[in-house]
Amino acid sequence: MELDQGGRRLAGLVLDAAGRGHHDQITDLIAPLDDDQLRALVTVLAFQVEQTMPASSGATGPAAVCELAINAVAPMFGTTAEAILSAERSRPVSDARAVAMTVARQAGLSLPSIAEHFNKNHGSVIHAVRRTAERPRLTDAAARVSQHVNSSYTARLPRPGDEATVVSLHEQPPASSFNPDGPIEQAVVAAAAEFGTTPEVLLGPDRTRTAADARAVAMTAARMDGHTLPKIAAHFQRDHTTVLQATRRIEKTPPLRDLAAKIATGLPQEPVRAGTRGVDVEEQIPTNIHCSRSLNEQQRAVPVASARAQLRVAP
Repeated sequence: MELDQGGRRLAGLVLDAAGRGHHDQITDLIAPLDDDQLRALVTVLAFQVEQTMPASSGATGPAAVCELAINAVAPMFGTTAEAILSAERSRPVSDARAVAMTVARQAGLSLPSIAEHFNKNHGSVIHAVRRTAERPRLTDAAARVSQHVNSSYTARLPRPGDEATVVSLHEQPPASSFNPDGPIEQAVVAAAAEFGTTPEVLLGPDRTRTAADARAVAMTAARMDGHTLPKIAAHFQRDHTTVLQATRRIEKTPPLRDLAAKIATGLPQEPVRAGTRGVDVEEQIPTNIHCSRSLNEQQRAVPVASARAQLRVAP
């Protein structure tokens, strides 16, 4: 559905109110509109905002995706692109920022790319995406903006001759020849994918923020899956105190802890070898409790005698 001349004038009034920070006025302006009219208004707002963007907006890449999302979201929440990228934490700005981050994530951008553009940490991006998913109003806004971002971004991409070009917003994953062997290395692969890096980086000496967070998440996922500190440390070629510090840090960061739990849930089960003595068997922490038990409780696992060698978690 397209807006008539009165609708386009309404879009102008909304943009004007947004520029002056009059959130209540925007609410009054859009209150009489039905769902179809609101969708049409969003499209007109996004188009008008793009017309005022600098020429550099024709660029492509992760930054361009974030800019498209931000500029489309800002008028919907009665705020500005500058406010979304600032440290302001008011409700309209926080909601707009969460939706913009979610749109960027849905477009396939990695956590580091989004965090860098918004000048936030990885945990903030994960929290924003989860917050958007938990609120229907924000979820609907993200869906509408995603459609606009996809079409606008595709239109920017050059097409050789008259040939149709298949395009994708997703960042190309870094090249890797890593072949995982066992659940711990599967956790490494999963964490690397979430952070847009490679398993080789996680297993290497890189100490950048991205590598450190991804490595700590992988270690925590392996710990949640029931593997011992020494075994995890051996895979990463580090000592067990490094693993312990990493898991404690992730445990104190709910978004990253939830990401580690998600990865742990998807790890394959490692079969217990026949004839293995109880003292050498890895801790078997039930998957249905790894999200609710703390790391300290997991570390208190003690062996028990049974027909099948395994450990249990002490109450």
